[in-house]
Amino acid sequence: MKLDRIVSEPQSKAPVGGKMKEKTNFLKQVAIFTDLSDSEMNSASEMFKEHRYKRNEIIFVEEDTGNYMYVIKDGRVKVSRILPNGKETILTFHQAGEYFGEMSLIDGETAPATVTAVVATTIFFITRHDFSILLEIPQVHRALLQMLCKRCREAWAQVSVLAFHHADARIRAALYHLCQKRGVETDRGTRIDIHLTHRELAEMASISRETATRVVGKLQNEEVLSVKKGYFLISDPEKLVEPLLFEEAT
Repeated sequence: MKLDRIVSEPQSKAPVGGKMKEKTNFLKQVAIFTDLSDSEMNSASEMFKEHRYKRNEIIFVEEDTGNYMYVIKDGRVKVSRILPNGKETILTFHQAGEYFGEMSLIDGETAPATVTAVVATTIFFITRHDFSILLEIPQVHRALLQMLCKRCREAWAQVSVLAFHHADARIRAALYHLCQKRGVETDRGTRIDIHLTHRELAEMASISRETATRVVGKLQNEEVLSVKKGYFLISDPEKLVEPLLFEEAT
């Protein structure tokens, strides 16, 4: 179904230019829109508004009613939940070109997690009504299904991190999964293509920052891990998981 034929309100006939053209070109690179025609993409782009979030500003909290889907133009956000013991655990990060918030718009339930801007972040957002229009496009519908499957797999990976008893094993498992998700191969190993602080890594593994720093130092001494220009570089991801074969998981 063609998007420009199902939009409920008349679309502007004026040529797309300036910031609108820039926004359209950017959104065209987002996974759910790559297969749209130019006319469909132009119509979809007009549905999105822009907002700037400050560092540490909360975009929405767990159990909020979801009213928007968000696409990150620049910056980075973290998706987290508060555990029964009161600790925050980071489930994942999203950065430029990635989107979130679609789940609540699909099933009508409240948000499953809290999303916070880690750095100053610019976001394009779309309303529930306009999102429902996008869902009628087969290419968008298919891309969303693929992404939901991917996020289910990532959720299982996060569960496996928390299943380990010891901090060393949790950090190793978290780094290994980051290599699988965001790893970029270089001549010196696999670079995790996201700036990650020791505190953020600790929150992914649900341990203290001090413990995470100790484990990272140990991995550096073992020459399994190094830090280059703010990125973690893993010499061989398989070396991270070799010790986990002997770690009893619940």
